[in-house]
Amino acid sequence: MPGRKPKPANLLTLEKGTLYGVQRERVENEPRAERHIVPKCPARFSREEKREWRFFASILKNYGLLTIANAPILELLATDMAQYKECAAKVAETGIIIRSPQNFPIYNPYWTAVNKLEEKIHKCLAELGLSSSSLARIGALIVKSNKEKDGYFED
Repeated sequence: MPGRKPKPANLLTLEKGTLYGVQRERVENEPRAERHIVPKCPARFSREEKREWRFFASILKNYGLLTIANAPILELLATDMAQYKECAAKVAETGIIIRSPQNFPIYNPYWTAVNKLEEKIHKCLAELGLSSSSLARIGALIVKSNKEKDGYFED
């Protein structure tokens, strides 16, 4: 069935602040973990992948979205981001257009990989709620709630 993809309860609450109707019922009925289990960085990761995993895990933790359910997407994101940086460095070194063995100009295979990895990274970020537009909405709501707590809007 076409339509918007459902968002996790924490993300909905952060984005909208107050939920009404079906959204509130869905949040109330959403299963919750009995205890908070934080995913661990996989041991098989390279140094660069671990760095990316920690970076994105810290962002998710900051917004309260770091859960064991997000671990597989977080692993994909860290791997894709590390590969993206490696391929982008190769493209910067050799250029977008290279010469084939028959001396014809062709697109650099690393350039193709960079483009495909960009798409995968964008999908992972959207899945985790880390796209720039969703983070901007979350940030605006957090600022608004902080101002309301500080009595900024009171007379």
